[in-house]
Amino acid sequence: MNIRAFPICLNQEEAGKMAKKQGYWLRKIFCPGKSLSEVRLHYIECKLITYEVTHQPGLLDKLFRRKTTAGKQTITMLADGSSSSVAWVDAVPTIVTLENVCEEQIQYADKDENFLINKGRTAALKIIHRHVGGIPEIRELKVESVFRPYWIAFFGEVIAGEKVHYSPIAADGYKIQKTI
Repeated sequence: MNIRAFPICLNQEEAGKMAKKQGYWLRKIFCPGKSLSEVRLHYIECKLITYEVTHQPGLLDKLFRRKTTAGKQTITMLADGSSSSVAWVDAVPTIVTLENVCEEQIQYADKDENFLINKGRTAALKIIHRHVGGIPEIRELKVESVFRPYWIAFFGEVIAGEKVHYSPIAADGYKIQKTI
């Protein structure tokens, strides 16, 4: 199957090293005796949503700056299809087309597209209201489906029907930070 995805910047060995370091002490306490057994590549469907934001000038801008026209800008949000988390995208990364990807490696979005659009609109409204003020008008311009690669590190044996301990590591090299 052919998919559009972010390029992989982190190789499998580096992902294994990172997984061993993440939560080392918690893993020693809650799942003793389980070591890294396997690292698999997995693609999760995300939505790149582009919004057009129109905000009217505030009262002080109208009085002192003589600003009467509305400001327009476009912003892009990345919505994760499985966890429905939304992040602001500063610069859209390059998107590559991958050919012959195995169906077992692909996880499609669990959430409805309209739900993700509304969740992105709500996050954008909070950010813009906090920084600019006022209540802007937000409408979506474009919704693209793109897959984000993850290395999934499994600890212990993977047996069907049993609890599996794993650690996902973003293979595209990007991190979602909560600085707002």
